[in-house]
Amino acid sequence: MRLRAAGAIIVGHTNVAPFLADYQSANALFGRTSNPWNPGRTAGGSSGGAAAAVAAGMTPLEVVSDLGGSSRLPAHFCGVYALKPTEHRIPMTGFFRLPPGAPRSVRILSTLAPMARDLDDLELALSLLAGPDGLDTDVAPIPLERAPVAGLAGLRIAYATTVPGAVVASSLRKHVEQVATLAARAGARVEERLPSCDWDGANLLVRELISAITAERCGEELAWYFAALDRRDRFITAWEAFFRDFDALLLPPSMTTAFPHCEPGTPLPVDGKLADYFGHGAVLAMANLADLPALVAPAGRDEDGLPIGVQIVGPRWSEMRILAIARALLNAQVLPGFAPPPGYRQD
Repeated sequence: MRLRAAGAIIVGHTNVAPFLADYQSANALFGRTSNPWNPGRTAGGSSGGAAAAVAAGMTPLEVVSDLGGSSRLPAHFCGVYALKPTEHRIPMTGFFRLPPGAPRSVRILSTLAPMARDLDDLELALSLLAGPDGLDTDVAPIPLERAPVAGLAGLRIAYATTVPGAVVASSLRKHVEQVATLAARAGARVEERLPSCDWDGANLLVRELISAITAERCGEELAWYFAALDRRDRFITAWEAFFRDFDALLLPPSMTTAFPHCEPGTPLPVDGKLADYFGHGAVLAMANLADLPALVAPAGRDEDGLPIGVQIVGPRWSEMRILAIARALLNAQVLPGFAPPPGYRQD
């Protein structure tokens, strides 16, 4: 393992959702993971154990996966950083233990993602993990290049408080607006904007592709799959065109802040109304479908004292640029950085 070779001490595995497929991390083998900010709330999923461990100071770094927000939602719930890189930036070698002879089906949408309390740790982890390993043949030899950002002046930042088809709590929408407003005051060129594309079709396509790569469509004609990839290509190119005008896009990282433990699928209250439990994915899976790197960074807390994050999304292969923009937002005090949960130390 690259981290071990670089001197990292591997502590072990943290708790996840069954099949990595829930917004809570509770399972019959290892029980339920609670949020260190409030034990009555979930730490998120699928990598809730990792986010709770980083926030509580148990570990400084975790490596998790992200097929539809599994790194970013727990990071937002627990007040830490998580970076979903561009697809095929980090080898997936060893992530799945497939039966002998079984083909690897998860070759699109998913990526490994570092999670940390500090942007420097996140960048260090990415630099160690990225690049071909001779085993995962999908990984492209595209170098990570430093992309310094002296400040916010002149940066072109788009923002959106939601995306079509998504339900987002007002507290999260307000935090995105606040970050955008403060960035503009610090000199960034800020505009409320999203690309023009088939959002309804995109939301449906995410679900269809996840079903395909998890073998639920096994036996169906390959023509469907190739047509689905073509639809995905058109979505990606719409975002490529969008980012010709912007350096980054600010978005909410989920539908709500950390919600109380409940049965998976239970409708969740959002601003006094019940919303679909699985609605978190509408603002998360977009980055997976469009193959965009996306960073969740701490952005403050809600009226209940729970962490709120913001998503910083950039064009493909721009991970280092996104990290530099987040650092500029931090230095300008637009973003507050990590704060430990009450009763936990930050060393």
